[in-house]
Amino acid sequence: MSIVSNARILLIAPFAVALSITSFSAAADVQLPRILSDGAILQRDQPVVFWGTADPGEAVALSVDGKQVASGQADADGQWRISSSNTFGAGGPHTVTLAGDNRIELADVYFGDVWLASGQSNMELPMARVAEKYADEIAKSANTRIRQFKVPKVVDYQAPQTDVPEGSWVAAAPDTLPDFSAVGYFFAKAIEQAEDVPVGIVTAAYGGSTAQSWMSPEALKAFPHYLAQAEQNAKPGYVDAQKAADRKASDQWYSYINKHDQGLADNWRMADVDSQWQAIKLPGFWSERGLGEINGVVWLKKTVMVPESAAGQAATLRLGRIVDADTAYVNGQQVGNITYQYPPRIYPVPTGVLKAGANEITVRLITNNNDGGFVPDKPYALELASKSIDLAGEWRYRVGVNHTPTPPTTFWDFLQPVGMYNAMLSPLFNVPFKGVIWYQGESNVGAAAEYAQLLPALVRDWRAHFKQPRLPFIVAQLPGFGALTDDANQPSDWAVMRDSQAHVLSEPNTALTVNLGLGEWNDIHPLNKKGVANRLALAARKLVYAEAKLAADSPAAYRMSIEEDKILISVAHASRGLVSKGKPSGFAIAGGDGEFVWAKAELQGDHILVWSDKVKAPTRVRYGWADFPDKANVKNRSGLPLMPFSLSLPVEEKAAD
Repeated sequence: MSIVSNARILLIAPFAVALSITSFSAAADVQLPRILSDGAILQRDQPVVFWGTADPGEAVALSVDGKQVASGQADADGQWRISSSNTFGAGGPHTVTLAGDNRIELADVYFGDVWLASGQSNMELPMARVAEKYADEIAKSANTRIRQFKVPKVVDYQAPQTDVPEGSWVAAAPDTLPDFSAVGYFFAKAIEQAEDVPVGIVTAAYGGSTAQSWMSPEALKAFPHYLAQAEQNAKPGYVDAQKAADRKASDQWYSYINKHDQGLADNWRMADVDSQWQAIKLPGFWSERGLGEINGVVWLKKTVMVPESAAGQAATLRLGRIVDADTAYVNGQQVGNITYQYPPRIYPVPTGVLKAGANEITVRLITNNNDGGFVPDKPYALELASKSIDLAGEWRYRVGVNHTPTPPTTFWDFLQPVGMYNAMLSPLFNVPFKGVIWYQGESNVGAAAEYAQLLPALVRDWRAHFKQPRLPFIVAQLPGFGALTDDANQPSDWAVMRDSQAHVLSEPNTALTVNLGLGEWNDIHPLNKKGVANRLALAARKLVYAEAKLAADSPAAYRMSIEEDKILISVAHASRGLVSKGKPSGFAIAGGDGEFVWAKAELQGDHILVWSDKVKAPTRVRYGWADFPDKANVKNRSGLPLMPFSLSLPVEEKAAD
């Protein structure tokens, strides 16, 4: 039985003033899940649904603003669910009351549109991580019509849960927004403005999570390897034993490097640079700089000159992104520490640390698996009030300790099937959602082709359990990520994944947004979350809000034909014609030998003509087929990018040729 969160419980019968909390809770038999709490946004224009627990057989009545709208009775297990026969339009605030042997009153309740924002880290990523980019947005964010309920990151391998361990509805404001999903917030803001309706975002996202971790055992019957793992995880003690073994191996590794790190023993954070410190050019990786394989600790130092006018003042140390973990010092004082590779390093330097003249920046960098370093094309600088000192260039380094690679972790919660389905999704099944926005796929890239079946199966699974057979489902296609290449034949799991994500469109009432141009080659967590959210909102406005004339679809190639020795591609959603900045590029074609070459292209309204003098009888064409498709530059006149694709002639046409 869950604890009521952020709701007033008014007992019908009087009790003594000295009543204990324990007896108070015992007397309050009617209880609600945490998502039904003060400040909730409930789905407008649909029957109001409430559920919870009570004493078996206890009568429960639901009222809105003092008027009873529904009633019911707890079953033999103490579970109840009631639904009103009347609906409510957008607006608020309202007071919602549940009455049984006790009375629960929810204040500041609004009716609007409730969206489920789910996926992995790029959906989870909070506004705090992009606060610098969107500082003005945060400062102006106060809006009681935009609210978030953040589902805590928990897993369960035994059975579906009926509630989450904590959580409450929070309205958008400068002091609360840093904890909002960035994509979720910008999506909600776009919908609230376009549709003039309160928007509630239920964020149920878990960094690193796979699609199968969000699916039920029933859905995984079509994927027996995942079902077998789920059944293994459900065995008593199995998961705990795996985690204990992983923790022991990790603790031993870190204990060794900390014990044997000469830099810790000799206090290198305070040491002067002498002949034992070798030169290294940063940013860059050990493999590029001649250090060889390092699994352990490398200490790095750089001296910068600070003008007297900045002495003692606060500053910001930017160390881009570091693989894998770092502790940063300025003049021997620690200013920052991040234990894994993905977050940007933006470390505040307190007042009183900097001095006029020479100042020393020291980084203790831990490399887990052979190749660490400073990620290129990221900002590396010491920012003073009046100037920025570039930190790229020559540094000095010493190896503190070199060890074996970090023992592989055999059990990651976020990779395991069913875990999030049971703990984070199942408690939401009674919520009538307006729709789902889904940003996930990075953790399935290793089995990208399988995702073409996995994602549609997930959509069907969710719709069945939410009992919303046409629940709108809008997918954010992965943007570019990974090293750039000039090789037209370079295999790309990310390209295969984007192609697989497009298979969600085989399910009715779905949409896919194309996010080329919004990624960063060197960061799996690109900063432009507003761009991703705005494309999701465009798709929602057309799919869900029936703005039929809205240009919300990215152009998509659907057919190729041969015109002499050239390929003619037919494109849907060209939206008054295709355009490109400069010559259209990103196209590659192949003939019977299957070898791709970069091709020339000509845009012809809603068609594209593609050719190469090197291929006289083309049979295949690709566009944007790379981890990071930097050459892809075609859009429609609404500014939406052409969806990456791979097309080939039908078998019978190849045979005829």
